[in-house]
Amino acid sequence: MKPRFRLSVALAAIGVALATSAGAETGVTQDTIRLGMFGPLTGPVSIYGYPINNGAIAIYKEINEQGGIHGRKIEIVHEDGGCDPAKTRAAVKKLIHSEEVFAVHGGSCSAAVVAARDEFIENKVPLMVMAATLDKISAPPNRYVFTTTLPGSGDGQVMMTFVKSIPGVKKIAIVKHANEWANAKAGAIYETHKSMGLEMVADVTLESKANDATSQVLQIKQANPDATFFVLYPGESAVFLRDSQKYGLSGPFIGTTAVMDLTDLAKRAGSEAALKDTYVGAFLIGPIDSPEMKKYADIYRKHFPDVKVQSLSFYGMSGALTVVDALRRAGPDLTREKYVDALQATKDGDAGPGYCKVNFGPDRRQGCLDGTIWALRDGKIVNLGPTYK
Repeated sequence: MKPRFRLSVALAAIGVALATSAGAETGVTQDTIRLGMFGPLTGPVSIYGYPINNGAIAIYKEINEQGGIHGRKIEIVHEDGGCDPAKTRAAVKKLIHSEEVFAVHGGSCSAAVVAARDEFIENKVPLMVMAATLDKISAPPNRYVFTTTLPGSGDGQVMMTFVKSIPGVKKIAIVKHANEWANAKAGAIYETHKSMGLEMVADVTLESKANDATSQVLQIKQANPDATFFVLYPGESAVFLRDSQKYGLSGPFIGTTAVMDLTDLAKRAGSEAALKDTYVGAFLIGPIDSPEMKKYADIYRKHFPDVKVQSLSFYGMSGALTVVDALRRAGPDLTREKYVDALQATKDGDAGPGYCKVNFGPDRRQGCLDGTIWALRDGKIVNLGPTYK
């Protein structure tokens, strides 16, 4: 009886050890790491939901095919936030408390992410933002919130750097939406134009969902700027550029990363001619059909062969690559705190298709602050670099 008793004790000890190592942290087993993901999967802006999330999922699937992370496969749990603050907060609560995910990689709508932000902080659940751009999501920094998406202030700075490099530009104008999204991107323009020796000669507002920009175009034309910023959603950007061509307002026009899909913008505006002398910010290393992007386009097509590859397809990839890198560096004895420490220690991390190196620190949660400028030439998007040539 004694040997049998010893064997039972030994087996029980092994079972406890395995249970401890496998279940020491929420969302982690011997074989899986459970990640939550949310976004606008339904509703009027669902066009940004699955296309963006699928890019991150393609990276995670690729990692799983390579054996996972320390023997664990990444498991994704999806919830729909509908780009609605209340619905998104409920979706995040479900991920944290019902689905018991280890961490979350999600969020394309800024206002919705802001509404849910405290859920991550209060429950100490790490969030890697998918594509939302409002600065106040990740600044001031909090231990549990990270982003590799170019924030609104960074987008504005990319535009300002480019405009300052254009010879002869002294007077500038801006047309923008009157909302928090536009204010975040325009902030750098307002804050730095005087120190850069630029005079703001026109500042006009265009309502979201507007289908006519005649008044705004004529106001700006009267002010006679050397360059005009348009901080507008894609539909309204097309309206403004179309009416600028119609009423003889000349560029250069400088837009945000929201309209980096210039072929789509040209279709919306009615012709490529409407985009003459138009430049837009971009946070990708190149257009989707460029050699630089081939590796990541191939990964997307491999895992989503029936889904159209577009700029949106790559928005979440930088975050996914950063998550994977931090999970590896956190080690096999994975905990949320070790994962957060690993994220925070990221230096010159690989952003994949992103135009940056990822850098975090105790006082920095915005991992990517660099961008470039794209233009449309003979039907093709070209990367001009961060300054005018």
